[in-house]
Amino acid sequence: MSGSDEHGTDPAIEFHGHELMGGTGSWRVLRGRHREAAGISLAVLRAARDGGVRYVLCGVDVARLHTRDRHPRTPHAVAFGHVLEQVDRYTAALGAGEQAIVVADEIATQAEHQRAFAGYQEFGTPGPQSSRLRNISTPINFACSRFADGLQVVDLAMYVHYRRERVDDPHPAARRTLARQWEAIAPAVVHRETWPH
Repeated sequence: MSGSDEHGTDPAIEFHGHELMGGTGSWRVLRGRHREAAGISLAVLRAARDGGVRYVLCGVDVARLHTRDRHPRTPHAVAFGHVLEQVDRYTAALGAGEQAIVVADEIATQAEHQRAFAGYQEFGTPGPQSSRLRNISTPINFACSRFADGLQVVDLAMYVHYRRERVDDPHPAARRTLARQWEAIAPAVVHRETWPH
């Protein structure tokens, strides 16, 4: 019996953290079935970890960003730049002499991010640890998450990371689930930061 037969879901369903854990959207058949949703999320996260997935988790404290800079870049642009810097460093540290291929979720501002990436490669990223991102292949590839399992895994991992960092859930079972989800992710995290520090 496949998971889609067992849970009554579409075999091509996407593993978006908010929908899966909240029982909404394509995952509405799991509404109120928290243990099953947690089991599915853990299976996905463990398979990704065991398959060699590594995570770079970069976030932005929006209030501090606006306090620090008079005309700040958007939080998404700041986070994206930091992710690229860390992917570049991680790829260099592997020492294989290869370039990383970045695949990002399709968004309305992807042309702006592509231009920023080209600028970073020509002039360097902003900030004291400027990088020209030589270990990242150009261009950045934007894809629909429906057709990119890796993007779905990242979405699920970011959901867990966000809830761990920002949500104080009073329900003991929810806290235990979150702890188990984090245990599945933590060994695969190669960098984690919230900017500005």
